[in-house]
Amino acid sequence: MSQDTDDTIYTVGFSDEGFLMVYNPKRKGWEMPGGHVREDEDREDAAVREFLEEAGYRVRIAAVRDLGYCRVCAGIVEGDRAPCEMETKFFTSLPDELAFDRAEYEDVVPWAENALLELGYLTRKRTSI
Repeated sequence: MSQDTDDTIYTVGFSDEGFLMVYNPKRKGWEMPGGHVREDEDREDAAVREFLEEAGYRVRIAAVRDLGYCRVCAGIVEGDRAPCEMETKFFTSLPDELAFDRAEYEDVVPWAENALLELGYLTRKRTSI
């Protein structure tokens, strides 16, 4: 098995129900599925792998944004849920209990939604952020 790199990536995945978050019991909050890129994979493959492992869904990556300290993807959730590592839920607004910085999510969720709208993956706005 290959080693993790210092490069990290996460995905804001949308469906008709809103955007998906996973509950991380160690951090005691909701977060986007993501993690480290392995030595033998590209960033988009890492995002797809982490999304499936943590959320149990396949995701189609449509756009990637560099935040400087990590990358975030805009994606479309596909198919049925498989067994996974964490509790999942779709939201239309950010929950109160977050594992990471609210300001970052207030920036990246609208960015991802707008990217998916512009690319034709979504036909209407699903969030109130």
